[in-house]
Amino acid sequence: ELKSGMEKKPVTRKDIAELCGVSVSVVSRALNNSGYVEESKRRKIRETAEKLNYIPQPVAMSLQERRTKQLLYYCKDLSNEYYVDMYRGMCEAANERGYLVTISGMMEFDRIRDTMVDGIIMPNEDLTSYYMNAGGGKNYYLPVVSASYCNVVDLPKSVPLVEADMYRAMDLAFEYLNRMGHKVIAYGFPYDRNNYNSRFMAWKNYIKKITGNTGWEKYLLAMNQNEMKDDPRILKFSEDLPEQSIHTEEDFFGKGKLASQIFLERKLDATAIICFNDEFAIGMIKGFQEMGVNVPEQISVMGIDGTGTRKYLSPSLTTVNMFPRKQGRECANVLIDIIEKKNKRYIVHLKSKLQTGESVKDLHT
Repeated sequence: ELKSGMEKKPVTRKDIAELCGVSVSVVSRALNNSGYVEESKRRKIRETAEKLNYIPQPVAMSLQERRTKQLLYYCKDLSNEYYVDMYRGMCEAANERGYLVTISGMMEFDRIRDTMVDGIIMPNEDLTSYYMNAGGGKNYYLPVVSASYCNVVDLPKSVPLVEADMYRAMDLAFEYLNRMGHKVIAYGFPYDRNNYNSRFMAWKNYIKKITGNTGWEKYLLAMNQNEMKDDPRILKFSEDLPEQSIHTEEDFFGKGKLASQIFLERKLDATAIICFNDEFAIGMIKGFQEMGVNVPEQISVMGIDGTGTRKYLSPSLTTVNMFPRKQGRECANVLIDIIEKKNKRYIVHLKSKLQTGESVKDLHT
């Protein structure tokens, strides 16, 4: 029998070891299928663990034994080059400190408690909010660090953020486009107007100053089913799919290509388009090119991100570099600091930088 009140606390491997009359290391080998354990002992250990409804808790276990030296990057959108660049940065930083980063986006949140990791990195604050409010963050005792983009979401104060200032990034974009003579600027993104994404909110504030409170909607190229319900060209987006799925019916590039068609169909007088990210912008440019529209001679296009994909495009893409690789590095370092009980940083601010290419025309020349 366990001690009185033990059932109210998470069952540990030490509890199982005491009941079975073995060491904690033997319990670990039996439950992990790693190393030799006498078959009768293995069977008894597993039966006891099942009877007690034992749930692996990697951080709690690491306090008794040793840390796993593994971090989980929970990312289901591997078609997003920004998140891939972040992962590269995480791996670099983690390797320097003796850790590995495993990546998954297929598992349901309930399965995270079964993973052998010391902490979790989330790619954005929306997914972090969903995870924390779904109970995972409260019940699994794993530290969580989230990348952030100044979006308005419900997050516990205990979640450290590595923040890319998207409001400042949009200001840099508007300032540059204005210097190049562009005033009426359209915006392309994959969500609807009820999405409080920081990039969209910054553009909305800008365009209303140009067009007033009426008339701005036509410049919003929102490639989303909620905005274009009767358009069969709108496909489901990766973020609309279940959490355990990594299947993408449509990616940013595809949304961008469709946005170029919608722009021409609306006969908009905007001289430039700023896009949600680089991949959306690349899709728009490709779409325009396929329809015989020259970029930037006839229309200018800008992205936001600074991913490596921009260099493969002709004309090269003008963008605001958010340094995703550095953001990934900071996420890993902040999380490892928490795991190793070093100084905890609750928010890290990253600076952005304009990177000019060939996709924006100077209207003054």
